Amino acid sequence: MRLSNIIFPSKCIFCGRITADGKRACDECVKRLPYVTEPVCKHCGKPIADSSQELCTDCRTWDHPGLDSSVALFVYLDETKKAMADLKYGGCFKDAGFYADELCRHFYGRIRRWHADVLVPIPIHRRRMRYRGYNQAELVAAELGQRMGLPSQGLLRRTRYTSPQKDLNAQKRRENLRCAFEVDESVFRPDAHESIVLVDDIYTTGATLEACAGLLKKAGARAVYAVCICIGSEA
Repeated sequence: MRLSNIIFPSKCIFCGRITADGKRACDECVKRLPYVTEPVCKHCGKPIADSSQELCTDCRTWDHPGLDSSVALFVYLDETKKAMADLKYGGCFKDAGFYADELCRHFYGRIRRWHADVLVPIPIHRRRMRYRGYNQAELVAAELGQRMGLPSQGLLRRTRYTSPQKDLNAQKRRENLRCAFEVDESVFRPDAHESIVLVDDIYTTGATLEACAGLLKKAGARAVYAVCICIGSEA
């Protein structure tokens, strides 16, 4: 065992207990994690109660001009909420590697079938970046890119500081994001970025991902998909 593991032992990102062999999640928590399982919405990947339906309520209600398809790893429940807050606000940089491992393990084949050219993290506003010091989606995208042999690149910029999405309903979320992003034309190349996979931490109504996907398609992308760590559920 490394001396560093003795002095600074690894702890489970979900329960906080010391783990063996540097694991980021203990075996007990992994067994209880709310992985997304079928039936799921064919568009956003959200678990649904009625297996006869192809789409969840949100995806049946709203148009989807940008995003072609999305998948998520966990259902956003009590078991994952604290871990997501730690990743997003707690400076738990190393946790990104665990989520990248799991995303790769579950969706490697799907991302390959999407013929992905690049992974693109959802950007945060520079004001939030100054306060927080990092973008959690950027960390996960970089780790996932290393595992899949894909570049992770910031093709989008957040141009407007917006209210937190969690405090808004679906309609207000879409209004809140109007003109909040732009494509970085200094790095975006339609010939090299035909199939794009957006990376984000939590999918709620999909307003952020749809807004970003729509901009990328207007700029010339052929297809835009998304992978997320957590997603809500109507099941």
